[in-house]
Amino acid sequence: TVVTPTTTAPEAEEHIAVDPNDSSYLVAAISDFFLRGGYNTTKYAYSSNNGTSWNQSFVPKNGEDYPVTSDGKSWEANSDPVVAIDNLGNVYLEDLYFNGSNNYNGLYVCVGGIVTTGAIFDPSGITCNAVATNTTDPNTNVDEDKDWIAVDNSSGDVYASWTHFVGNTDYIMVSKSTNHGASWSATPVQVSDSALNGAVQGSQIAVGPDGTVYVVFQVYYVGNQGAQYLTKSTDGGATWSASVPITPLYKRLSFNSTYRKDSFASLAVGPGTTSKGTIYVVYADQVKRSSSVEFIRSTDGGNTFSSPVALNDTTSGQRLMPSVAADNDNNYGSQVHTSWFDTRNSTNGTEYYDIYVSLSKDRGTSFSTNQRVTSLIDAGQASFIGDYGGEAALSGSAHPVWTNGGFNNGKLQTATLTPQ
Repeated sequence: TVVTPTTTAPEAEEHIAVDPNDSSYLVAAISDFFLRGGYNTTKYAYSSNNGTSWNQSFVPKNGEDYPVTSDGKSWEANSDPVVAIDNLGNVYLEDLYFNGSNNYNGLYVCVGGIVTTGAIFDPSGITCNAVATNTTDPNTNVDEDKDWIAVDNSSGDVYASWTHFVGNTDYIMVSKSTNHGASWSATPVQVSDSALNGAVQGSQIAVGPDGTVYVVFQVYYVGNQGAQYLTKSTDGGATWSASVPITPLYKRLSFNSTYRKDSFASLAVGPGTTSKGTIYVVYADQVKRSSSVEFIRSTDGGNTFSSPVALNDTTSGQRLMPSVAADNDNNYGSQVHTSWFDTRNSTNGTEYYDIYVSLSKDRGTSFSTNQRVTSLIDAGQASFIGDYGGEAALSGSAHPVWTNGGFNNGKLQTATLTPQ
């Protein structure tokens, strides 16, 4: 059954996390454009019964509904929410904050906790702490974008990755917190090779069971081509390997749509045949007139990856914004869950879409036939349905999240999927 956890609209760009100690506890987040005449403000929703019912709230804001952070700043908007939960019950909600009027911006992580009463991520107990801020000189033309977050449940460390823009160039940065998000690295580390500056975007970060930190990001090439690259750290983020391509060159998405689209990767690390875990990556590429969701994996700590395999079982329509989640429960550790936006059932170009899923029960060696989760969703002429989706999985249940329309009055939606 499809569930709609939120009541305000429009909403787009969503993510979800599951408590690693209790699969019934879930926290999801989405950019909400209901307040202040359409400025985006992150809304989160939380469930303590495996996604059957939800409560909702906005991130901390002042009496005029402007988002506020724990350093005393108020902001005109915030966006790009991603969420993680560690094995101590800490919930981390990462967001971009910005002011259009003076070009101030920053990257923050809001921290709360799961409590036994079921009041997950209680608004009264949330602090929002700076990872990176640009609030001293609005003329420096420095911006943060496309953030992601991951926890290391062996050490308790938390990692944030994002794209750092300086003028006309950009690169991928990583910061680390060793005190559960209370403070972050004084000097973030550039992890993408300098030779790639100005051509990178869309990073995701994940931590393997042995503490290895992986970052995947897209590199842009001429001719609307792209490739996914990987860098990793085996010493807690102190040093990073050279950035290496893990996919062949592919065509970035170019099908006609009113909404913008991407082919960014989604990254997950699960248990596997080595102590490093098995690395899973999905991304979308344009294969002639139809686009595909491609899957690759590594069983040797990211040294080599398999050749891309298309997960969609039809060439009708288009596919975008794929997500992957690895089940880390000991009884379900071979399960890999994937989901994506898919227009195969649309009778009017890309105006309508569904959410489709595919499951592997053998660590990505094979996948099930595609399963349709939704009834047809109407995006209308929406200019935005987000830049990514999300999925979480544990103890045999998976939870994809999506918007049912984006700027066409869309809200956060999800479903609980239990493989048979």
